[in-house]
Amino acid sequence: MSNPDTGVGSGLADRLKGTAKQVAGTLTGNEDLKREGELHHDKAEAAAEAAKLQAEAEREQDKADLVAREKEVEAERQRLAAEAAADAREQQIERERLVEERRVEAEAQRREAAADQQAQAQQEALNRQEKQAGIERAKAEQDAAELAAQARDAEQAAEALDPDTMEAHS
Repeated sequence: MSNPDTGVGSGLADRLKGTAKQVAGTLTGNEDLKREGELHHDKAEAAAEAAKLQAEAEREQDKADLVAREKEVEAERQRLAAEAAADAREQQIERERLVEERRVEAEAQRREAAADQQAQAQQEALNRQEKQAGIERAKAEQDAAELAAQARDAEQAAEALDPDTMEAHS
């Protein structure tokens, strides 16, 4: 805070007092009064220099405050940018995780479909084998029936040719 005695009005008053005392001292031959007038001039100059230095100090403080605030704003901007980058990376990771989950799920479904298809193919192969075995069994039974019929026919023919031989086998 400025001293009211060092203001512009006070400096002007000190100069006027100093000039008046210097003139009065010169006119009266009073060296002390003349010296007092010079001191008032020196005081006015010192006050003017102090006011100038105070204004310069305030300007420098304002600059320093501005630089500090700019640094705070830049630090906050960097912090926000880092947060935004971290958020973006987290979102990217989440997207990649979802894509990977979908890929794994699709792969599992593909494998399950392939396993189902393979099981169905195996079942169809078994069904064909069973059908073929049934056909072959029926054919074998038919062949056996035909052979049995042929054997009966052969026995009957043999019996007809030699009735005594057959009675011994019976």
